[in-house]
Amino acid sequence: MVGNDIIDIKETQRSTNWERRGFIQKIFSIKEQNLIRASADPFTTVWRLWSMKESAYKVYIQAGGERFFGPTRIECSFNSSENGWVKIDNISLETETVINANYIFSSARVGTLEIDTCILQLSGVNGKEQSDFMQQQVLNDFAKSNSMPWVDLLLQKTRAGVPLLFYKDKPLNISLSITHHGGYGAYSMVKNEGLSDFTANNVGQLFF
Repeated sequence: MVGNDIIDIKETQRSTNWERRGFIQKIFSIKEQNLIRASADPFTTVWRLWSMKESAYKVYIQAGGERFFGPTRIECSFNSSENGWVKIDNISLETETVINANYIFSSARVGTLEIDTCILQLSGVNGKEQSDFMQQQVLNDFAKSNSMPWVDLLLQKTRAGVPLLFYKDKPLNISLSITHHGGYGAYSMVKNEGLSDFTANNVGQLFF
């Protein structure tokens, strides 16, 4: 399973005041707060941690965990400038983060799975339009890489918000995560999972 999250740096600088009273304490554990205080670049550390939490939370939900709002329940640690770990209860997930002048992008995964990721610059500012564009991009790219007509593919979300791919109305065993923020979007997909039928319990929770 894979989860991801992208943060547009300029949009975050424009719209979010992470230094406001109580924000850090509400979102981050004591251990994470210490990482922020010790950092030479607190802004980047704050949003790297945030993106790691978000990407790991998506994996947790894919695995059948119940939705919750409790960011301090999700605790991050750094191994290097790119790699880290996120712990949610008794689940530990490996993360990888890419940071540049434009965005912070994190992905979380179970074990040592190989992940395919595509990061795109988006022109629209409407969130719904961006979401629709990203979903269509997933379908187009997946169809091309698997030599199948994109019209036979469908992307549908479960009640928990987990995206699932369907081929000729049959769910595929493909773990997928999609994210967009500001002027950037990304999707991540586990490599080599195959196209066998999906059998997870949340298939019965689909919106149709």
